[in-house]
Amino acid sequence: MSQAPKIYALFGGAANDSLYPATLNAAFAAVGLKWPYVPFRADAETLAGLFARLEADGLAGANFIYPCEEAAVALCNELSAEAAALAAVDTVRCTPGVVEGFKLDVYAFSRSLDELRPEVAGKPVLVLGAGPAGRACGLALERAGAAVAYAVPNVTRPRPGVSTRATVIRMEDASAFMANKKPVALINTTPAAPAPDAPPLSYDAIPSNCFVYDLSCFPRTPLLDAAAARGLRHADGLSMLLYKSGRAFEIWTGGEAPFDVMRRAAAAEIAKRDA
Repeated sequence: MSQAPKIYALFGGAANDSLYPATLNAAFAAVGLKWPYVPFRADAETLAGLFARLEADGLAGANFIYPCEEAAVALCNELSAEAAALAAVDTVRCTPGVVEGFKLDVYAFSRSLDELRPEVAGKPVLVLGAGPAGRACGLALERAGAAVAYAVPNVTRPRPGVSTRATVIRMEDASAFMANKKPVALINTTPAAPAPDAPPLSYDAIPSNCFVYDLSCFPRTPLLDAAAARGLRHADGLSMLLYKSGRAFEIWTGGEAPFDVMRRAAAAEIAKRDA
């Protein structure tokens, strides 16, 4: 791998709270690369200017989290098929004159499904939220053969990448949907701390055979606590984050990601915050 000095970054509203810096700095160090991976707090309005300044200083790649993924599309002159379909970018690779955009959530969530093995083919699944991450999860679920429904605050908002086969319902109807349609999986892609005016979700309405997945990695969410209390199969988003950061590492370096190192780094960071 090249030892030329490079800079890598994470942009987003909660960039300083993310596990990406811990996992990717550990990965670079494990293979002898002294490349800093630095979080920068940004939003859709400040992203372009900050990105341009860092690109001039040697930015070679970046990740994007809420609320920057849709704004990141405008930074790119090449897009992967998933990024183009979803109109969102969570990873870029920068080379002279070219910024390539990727939406690795689709890959990472698919890998998580392969690992966790919920039986979704031909069965209803409910995704809470249809932002960039929610749409990516929905795309991965449709590829796995699931009948996908999205619960959203505003059913009239355009949602690139949501297929005509999918059902879109109001968030306040999510509990009734679960009671009536009995989804085999519930995927939460909304913030760990919901907005004060967000409609409550009835945890009792979650079917007894439902697999519950929450994209949040830390802290543990009330949804996962409720799933555990009811004895439901459940998982947080740590494996998805690791698959996404590992794939970003591979795109940037051309080498194999040291997943064991990255997993240990994430676990150590979570333990430190939990202490």
